[in-house]
Amino acid sequence: MKRKQKIIKYLVSFVSVILVLFFFSNSSNTATIGTVDLSSNQSIIEKGEEVDLTISMSNAKVAAFQFSLYFDETKLDLISSPQNTNVIGNRILYVWYDENGGSGAKTGNLETFKFKAKEEGLANFQIEGEFYSEKGQLIQTNFKGTQVQIGKEETKLEKEAKEEQGQNKVASNANLQVLRLDKEGMVPNFESGIYQYYLTVPTTIEKIEVLAIAENPNATVQITGNENLKEGFNIIKVQVLSEDKTRQQYLYD
Repeated sequence: MKRKQKIIKYLVSFVSVILVLFFFSNSSNTATIGTVDLSSNQSIIEKGEEVDLTISMSNAKVAAFQFSLYFDETKLDLISSPQNTNVIGNRILYVWYDENGGSGAKTGNLETFKFKAKEEGLANFQIEGEFYSEKGQLIQTNFKGTQVQIGKEETKLEKEAKEEQGQNKVASNANLQVLRLDKEGMVPNFESGIYQYYLTVPTTIEKIEVLAIAENPNATVQITGNENLKEGFNIIKVQVLSEDKTRQQYLYD
């Protein structure tokens, strides 16, 4: 019985705020143009970590608003939110108004919500709603969403590595089936019987991602020298160790 009473009181409070906003919306026509931004305190987090999402208004002062904040409920849990918040699935409903009749209108950061990551992947946030000035005018609003990467984002080559696998299971086979870079310009074109290649890149490049897949899926591939590149001559080694410990080495100059 206590729980039912608590819910009833909350709903009454929630509706009363909506009625105040409705009063604001009837007082005048659309006024200034503002922008509502979503921003997070971290753009990349690990599974189990927390992230703060802040809603902010620029170019306008707000005396009342109601909005719907959409998040990816398959990847995030909402763990902290302001009062007057209601959650329905992946939609967060929130309302606020200035109890001083507009003298307490605010701009900049409006509210912050805290989430906890529960699954890896890209989590998107979107927002929509109505915002009113201290004069009760509806603010013409532009909305900007944001996203948070949970866990390490797979690169194009990493995704390709999962789709390609060698089929030649000869124990002494130490050849590569695939040799690919995330930068264009490698010469000559890859062939398993060619063991030396050349590539020229700008001095701003500090790392080259290398995809190397052995013909024998049981062989071991080791890549060295592709990080912390210096101006001048660099050597990237791709070494293949077959099942019977036969070694083969491919070089980039």
